Amino acid sequence: MFAGLRRLGVVCGLVTALSLPAHAQQSAAQVERTFRFNIPSKPLLAALVDFTDVTGVQLLYPSTGELKVTSRAVSGTYSAPEALRQMLQGTGIGFRFANQNTVTLQKESEPGTRTLGPVRVQGVDRAVVNGVNGSRDVTATEGTGSFTTGAMTIGSKAPRSIKDTPQSVSVITSERLEQQNINDFRQALQQAPGISLSQDNSNLENTFYSRGFLISSIQIDGGAPLSLGFANGYGTGYFPQVDMSQYDHVELLRGAAGLFNGYGNPSGTINLSRKKPLDHREVILDTEWGSWDHYRTVLDATAPLAFDNRLRGRMVATWQSNKHFYQIAEDRKTLIYGILDYDLTPTTLVTMGASHTDQDSVPWFFGLPRYQTGEDLRLPRDRSIAIPWNRWDFDTTEIFGSIEQRIGQEWAVKLNVTQNEQESTRKVGYSNVSVNPIDNRGPRLIGIYNDYASDQLAAELTASGAFNFLRQRQEVTMGINHAIQDGSGQMEYGNVIESNATAPYQPYPGGPRYCYTTSTATPCPAGTIAPETPPIDVFSFNPFDPVYTEPKNPLPRTRYTENGQAQTVAYLNLNLTAFDRLHLQTGLRWSSYENRLASDALCRVLTGACAGLQIGDVSGSTRNVYRGDRFAWPPVIALSYDLTDTLTAYTSYTDIYQDQSNYLDGDLEPLDPITGENVELGFRWVARDGRFNAALAVYRIEKQGFGDREPTYTNRYRRNADGTLYHDANGALIVIANHGTELPNGQPDPYHSCCYIQLDNRTELSEGVDAEWTGEVLAGWQIAASYTFSRNKREGATYGLEEGLPFLSIQPEHLYKLWTTYDFGSAGASGLLSNLTVSLGVNGQSEGYRAGRTCPDGQVGQPNPSTGIARCLVSEVPFEFTVEPYTVVSGRIGYRLTDNLSAALNLENIFDEVYYQSVGNVAGGNWYGAPRSFTLSVRGRF
Repeated sequence: MFAGLRRLGVVCGLVTALSLPAHAQQSAAQVERTFRFNIPSKPLLAALVDFTDVTGVQLLYPSTGELKVTSRAVSGTYSAPEALRQMLQGTGIGFRFANQNTVTLQKESEPGTRTLGPVRVQGVDRAVVNGVNGSRDVTATEGTGSFTTGAMTIGSKAPRSIKDTPQSVSVITSERLEQQNINDFRQALQQAPGISLSQDNSNLENTFYSRGFLISSIQIDGGAPLSLGFANGYGTGYFPQVDMSQYDHVELLRGAAGLFNGYGNPSGTINLSRKKPLDHREVILDTEWGSWDHYRTVLDATAPLAFDNRLRGRMVATWQSNKHFYQIAEDRKTLIYGILDYDLTPTTLVTMGASHTDQDSVPWFFGLPRYQTGEDLRLPRDRSIAIPWNRWDFDTTEIFGSIEQRIGQEWAVKLNVTQNEQESTRKVGYSNVSVNPIDNRGPRLIGIYNDYASDQLAAELTASGAFNFLRQRQEVTMGINHAIQDGSGQMEYGNVIESNATAPYQPYPGGPRYCYTTSTATPCPAGTIAPETPPIDVFSFNPFDPVYTEPKNPLPRTRYTENGQAQTVAYLNLNLTAFDRLHLQTGLRWSSYENRLASDALCRVLTGACAGLQIGDVSGSTRNVYRGDRFAWPPVIALSYDLTDTLTAYTSYTDIYQDQSNYLDGDLEPLDPITGENVELGFRWVARDGRFNAALAVYRIEKQGFGDREPTYTNRYRRNADGTLYHDANGALIVIANHGTELPNGQPDPYHSCCYIQLDNRTELSEGVDAEWTGEVLAGWQIAASYTFSRNKREGATYGLEEGLPFLSIQPEHLYKLWTTYDFGSAGASGLLSNLTVSLGVNGQSEGYRAGRTCPDGQVGQPNPSTGIARCLVSEVPFEFTVEPYTVVSGRIGYRLTDNLSAALNLENIFDEVYYQSVGNVAGGNWYGAPRSFTLSVRGRF
């Protein structure tokens, strides 16, 4: 209905009442100036757009629903107030000027209607649709009912429209979070354009890929980046268990984001925007019930609190309990989130808050195995190898705050700080061995125990504003951020299940004893059986068999007194306009990093270095510190040209600078960073009414300077007197670094490896196409659709036979996602049908493949206590298998029962597609996608 309308400079929304004094007077300058009008009688919203075109005045109003009336015609020369008064005559809507550039509309029939404060969004497209529910956050999407947004901060530190951001950016709005029943971080990114998922070691861990590269950090409220745990290679001990009930929307940038985030992959970055307090009282109660005993309740309450509504608050309380479509695993979670906004002055906004999440889980670790050849076992989808005593308990606390100061009409300074602390304890039994296709044997019970600790601090100070030069508006953003990830206090334990010839493993008194060895000098005792720990029959697994009895906790063997990294980034970004249609964005960046790792070896036995000491005493310590800094050159640069008022073309260049100091050379010194470039060319189209966006981009990413094992690496292995390879008590090979330092499996610690060299003639190349369509196509019909073509490969003769092959083979070349909804009421239907909304979703991808090497049956040693990955005692054998393509269809039926109450039924995997949503290797890490399921939800808004 509103296609073709232009809302230039309009912020559709309720914003806080006290941004300006209630007695703001209309500007004399605005009253005196006159304009030539020729606006016929038409729908009021369209007439207001024409009024803004003529005057440049910014309009604020509660919601588009209150503007569904017809305006009076205005023709002739009038001042802005005179024209607006004539246009609104008889509509029941009045106005007042907050200043010469801002007008507030309000219904005359409602005494005491809130006066809406002005919102100035620098660089934001005039079709802004945010803030309709009374949030001070101009990027907020709550209450818009839209699949798109008018402003986001992911591509810059100041709010900017999608159209004016010269990179591939997307948003998952509050409306989509509700409609698609997205409750956690993983579900959100599964629906994000261009993002593919790989499930990690457990059902509680995930990694996400964009354009062939790992996403390793996130932002919250546009602040400094936080690490996504072990994804950065340093093992800070953070495992994100993010519940979406505390967030308004998700912003995503695909491609390099180095200008503001410093080091990292050219994959992209994610920004989570917190829910902010509203300027009115509102309580939302959500309840859900679904397949596999899924229960969830969310209470969300907000209100002005004190000081003439200058202090506003919001609280979210969430409880969830759920099982899974596979056996044993389950989760229980509680969350409390609170936030306060305070208008310290009319130009100063102070925000502070905290959240606490407590989650207790029975996890499934390492997924399903395959045959050694790579062939699928074709097990039922409800089969798991989860052990009843498995547990992983999380305790996560986040404290945050910000101060935002407006300086005049054009400038703002903001300080944003977030501290995230997480402690977790994990004890799991699992299988990490492939299946022999001849006798169906191989998998056996392995167990690990871990204590994790993570403390992250992200702080950022930014200043943004604008000035006039060459009769054009020029914008500038400058800032500095500092991020610290610290996992000190983390403990590494011995293996939960240990077995050798002198001490076979016995799961319970009087039970069978398990032992396996190839040594003729020290054979296994009589009466023991192989393998060295209880075997697992994946075809008829019984998790309650007493041979899988919970073992006692092991003694700690390593304590990390330092374990983390710090990064500082200073940046300057300019958005320059040479003439009306041509824009140049460029920026400079200086980055520095420091990695610290220090550990104490703890006595578990009183022999060797621990002779004369006590159990738990420190027998030795190590400490490593790696530092680096860089001034980025050439600078980040982007050119955009407005082909029309609604269509923009752009091209951008961003450098790549990725740390790889976890790789050490023979002197145990870190390698230099990986470098490269990200080039993108794209087009963006925004409908004149701002309700629909379309984007098309092509990109090319190159990375070079990778570390690789030394060509003579095997010459560093310690050998026995007869020339055979030496293995320590844990089955680890010993690598000898320069100066004689001995390293089990080439690792001085779990997060650094030796011995590598840097190869400049190796390149990883990723290129592809991104297309996206979001927003309202017709009245009542909304769509969020995306298609991504992505191809990656290795280039360089030193790759040998792997040259030309993908470096991420599981990345699908074709990835497509769709969610579309039709609201009969918004489309003009009447009666019972007006309360009905129907939705349809499609997620799919093309095939991939996985290739690698696996350990033959019976040759698997003890696992690494930190990662849980078992080492092979002999040379591994190759495997390769195809990851089949899939398409999954979902849907939703929603109905408004009353003005305050609605219900919805979500159906997932409607056609019950059987597929693997993520694959690992033949030893494990293969996870089925969920079967057909349903969720019934009821929402009350009061």
